[in-house]
Amino acid sequence: MRFRHKLSIVLVGLAVVPLAAAGVLVGALLERDQVTRVDNKLAVSAASAAQVYRLQLDRAGAFATQLAKNKSVKVAFARGANPLDSLPLQVPAGMSVALVRANGVPVFGKPPTEPAWRGRATYRDKAGKIIGYVDVYVRIGQDLIQQFRRQTSWPDPIEISLVARGNAIASTNDATGAVSGLRGGTGSASVAGTDVRADAVLIPSTTVRPAYIVTTYPESTLSNAIDSQRLRILVPLLLLGLVLVGGAIFAADRISRALTELAGRAAGLTRGRTGGDELTQLGATIDEISTELTSRMGELEAERGRFKETLQRYGETLAATHDLNALVNAVLDTAVQATRARGGRLLLYDAERGEAIEQARIGTARGMRSDLPVVVAAGDGLEGGALATHEPRVSQVPRAVLAVPILREHHLLGLVTAVDPEEGAFSDEDVEALSALAVQAGVAIENARLHRVVERQAVTDSLTGLANRRQFYEVLGREYERAQRFGQPVSLILLDIDDFKVINDSKGHLAGDAVLHSVAATLAEVIREIDLAARYGGEEFAVLLPQTGPEGAANLAERLRTEIAARSIRFGTEEITGVTASFGVAAGPVHDQTQIDLIASADAALYQAKREGKNHVTVSGAW
Repeated sequence: MRFRHKLSIVLVGLAVVPLAAAGVLVGALLERDQVTRVDNKLAVSAASAAQVYRLQLDRAGAFATQLAKNKSVKVAFARGANPLDSLPLQVPAGMSVALVRANGVPVFGKPPTEPAWRGRATYRDKAGKIIGYVDVYVRIGQDLIQQFRRQTSWPDPIEISLVARGNAIASTNDATGAVSGLRGGTGSASVAGTDVRADAVLIPSTTVRPAYIVTTYPESTLSNAIDSQRLRILVPLLLLGLVLVGGAIFAADRISRALTELAGRAAGLTRGRTGGDELTQLGATIDEISTELTSRMGELEAERGRFKETLQRYGETLAATHDLNALVNAVLDTAVQATRARGGRLLLYDAERGEAIEQARIGTARGMRSDLPVVVAAGDGLEGGALATHEPRVSQVPRAVLAVPILREHHLLGLVTAVDPEEGAFSDEDVEALSALAVQAGVAIENARLHRVVERQAVTDSLTGLANRRQFYEVLGREYERAQRFGQPVSLILLDIDDFKVINDSKGHLAGDAVLHSVAATLAEVIREIDLAARYGGEEFAVLLPQTGPEGAANLAERLRTEIAARSIRFGTEEITGVTASFGVAAGPVHDQTQIDLIASADAALYQAKREGKNHVTVSGAW
C-alpha cells in the first residue's frame, strides 16, 4: 500500500471517528431527553387525575356521613320501615348508594358490580348498637373518566385509562382490553393492544385490587419524534463527514506530492553531487519536517483529549438535570473549558421582566461588575444583544467576551458568557462549540424546571393554589415538634364556608369554585410568611400559625371572618355577596396533647361555631 493511501486513511480516521462518536452520543442523549419529557408529562397528568380521584373519595365519605344523619334514613333504620323507594338527598355524579341493616337486609340500593371504592358510615341506636350501614361507592369506570374530563386537563396525545383485574375497563379514548407490562411508576406497557409509554398510580379500591390510574403515550408517536430528531442531526453530520473526508484526502494528496518532490530532489542531489554540504542540508530539512509533523500529531492528540473531556463534562451536566444549581455550575465549567477561557458566567432569563439574572460566575469574570452587571436587560450591551437577537455575540476589545443565548424550541432560557480566552481572542470554533453546549444546556434546564413543577404540584391544591392536605400534615408535624422542643406555642384555625352547598345548588359548581378561590386569596393576603394556609378538604380550609398563642390566633380568625364577609366575588356578569365562614381556633402544645388532638380541638370549636349561628369564631377551651 502506497504512503499516500496510508496517510489518507489516518487523516480520514482522525476526522471521522470522533464525529461518528459524537453523532452516536448526541443521538442517544436526544432519545433520552425525548423519553424524559414524555415521562414527566405522564407523571404530571397521572398526579392530577389521582388528585381528582382522592377528592371523589373524600366527597363519598362526607356524603355517607351526611346520609347517616338524615332524618328519613334514620327512620328507615330505626323503625324497621319498608325499604326506601328513593333517597332524600341527591347522589353526586359517579357514585351509588346502598343502605343495609346490620342483619344484611337491604334498605335501599345494592353494591355496584363494577370495581369501586366504598365509603361507609355506621348508624347506631342510642345504646351504641349498630343498626345499619350507609355505603357510598365511587365507581371506577367511565363515570370517573368523565370526572377527570371536567376537573383536570392533559396534553395531547396522552390518554387516561382505569385498569383493574389486568384489564383497561375505561379510558378517555374508549379503548378497553387486556393490559400487560404495567408496573408502578413509568415504563413501557401494552394497553388494549397498543404499545405505549405508561405511568401507573395505584389507587384504593374496595371491590377489586389492585386498581390503577394509568396515563399513556403511544410508543409509535414517541418513536416518530425520536426518529425526527435523529434525522435532523444525521443529515448535517453526514454532510460534515463528507467535507472532512474530502479535506483529509486532499491534504493527504498535497503532503504526498510534497514528499515525492522532496524525495526526487534528494535523489537528484545524491546522483549529481558528491559533496556532503547539500546532503547535510537535506537531512536537516527532513529532520525539521519530521519534527513539525510530530508537533502537529501532538496537537491533534491534545485536541482529541480536550474533546473527550468536554464530552465527559457534558454527560455530567445532563446527569445534574434535576438539581438546577448543580446544573448551572456544570454547564458553566464545561463552557469555560470548551472555549479555553479563563472565566465566565451563566444567567437565567425572566420572561416577565425581560431581563436575565446571574446565577454563577467563575475565574477572571469575578469582580467585573461594571462590564458584567448581575442583571442584564434584553438589548442592553453585548449580552443584552445576544438575548434580544437569540444569536451569539462576540467582542475582542477592550476585553474578549463571547455571549451565547440558551434556547429551547425558540424560547429564551438564559445566557452563557465566556471571557479572556487563553489564545487572546475567541475563534469561530469557540463560537460553534459554545453554541452546541448551549443547545443541550437548554434541554437540561427545561427538564429541571419541569421537575420542579411536578414537585410543586404534588403539594399544591390545583384549584386554590394553597397547600394541599398532604403538605399541611407534613408542615404541621414539623412545626408541632419544634413547638414542643422549644416551648413555643402553635395555633391552628379551621374554617368552613357557610351554606356552600346552597351556592353550588343555586349558582352551579363554577360559582362554587369562584368562592373557593376568593376565600383562598383572602387567606393568602392576610397571613404572615411563616404561616401556612391549606385547603383541608371540600369547602374547609386550615391555617397553621407557628409561634402564635390562642389570643393572636383568635384575633387573626376574626380578621379573616370580617374580610371574607366583606368581600364581593365576581363570577361572570354576576357578583356574589354575603359569603361567610365559621371558624374554630385551637392552640398547643399542652400537657400530653398530640397534633391530632390539636386538629380535633379546632374541629370541635368549628362545629360549635356552626351551632352558634355560623359566621362566628369559637376558641377551643383546651388551652
